[in-house]
Amino acid sequence: MGPLKQSIKLYRTPKIRPEQMLGRLVLVLLGLNMMGCNILPKAHQLEAEAEDTLSESRTEGQREIEYAKLLTEKEAQQHEIERLQKLLAEKDTYIRSQEARQQDQAKALQESTSQAAHAKVKLRRLATRPAAASTIAEVEMVMENLKSSPPTGSEQVLHTQAQLLLNAAATAYAQDNYAAAMDYAAQAREFIDMIRNNRARKASDPQQVTVSFQVPIPLRARANSNLRQKPGLRAAVLGMLKKDSTVLAEAYRGDWLQILTADGRSGWVFSSLVEAQLVGH
Repeated sequence: MGPLKQSIKLYRTPKIRPEQMLGRLVLVLLGLNMMGCNILPKAHQLEAEAEDTLSESRTEGQREIEYAKLLTEKEAQQHEIERLQKLLAEKDTYIRSQEARQQDQAKALQESTSQAAHAKVKLRRLATRPAAASTIAEVEMVMENLKSSPPTGSEQVLHTQAQLLLNAAATAYAQDNYAAAMDYAAQAREFIDMIRNNRARKASDPQQVTVSFQVPIPLRARANSNLRQKPGLRAAVLGMLKKDSTVLAEAYRGDWLQILTADGRSGWVFSSLVEAQLVGH
């Protein structure tokens, strides 16, 4: 055998028996299994970490959404609080203005009542025969001018009351009671002026205002009537004004009279529900 053949024989791959091949295959499979066991936990761990990161991201996003919602609600509540505070301030201002207005009205009513009392005293001091005759004649002339325009339904009552008072003035004058004659004539003039002023305001300015009588007018309730807080059928009712109860009319607004009752109550009553009180007639 030559040297070349000997070398080839030395490097020839040895033959592997089947049982050795099976053993090696088993070893390879075991190695691969062990490698797979080591890789799977890591994959699961990575997946779990990814899920945790995604969950945290979702939670953080949800928190941001809720926080933004809370900020929006807080801003809306703040705007509502500011609106309510502004509304409350406006209500307080309105209440204060109404209170000031009521005080001014009470003061004006008190002043007008005081002026009326002085006017009545002045009438009595001037109650002479010529003065009474002049006053009655003046009221009769104004009454005739008023008749030139036919009175409406509400004016008819006032017109009738003025005529009754004017007749009472003439009767008192005939009895030489000049003070009573001037009182009745002055009260008749108040009703006449009430009709004339209401006509003028309806023609020029529909807004009604409260006008004080220069001379308070004693009246008597014709029937049980509601005493109201303000002029108007929708105004609050302060109490009942019983039939034949005596009152004193101090002012008027439209067809409503502001009266003072014998027990000190002040309120408004419709003019057709009261009538002139003629003492001794």
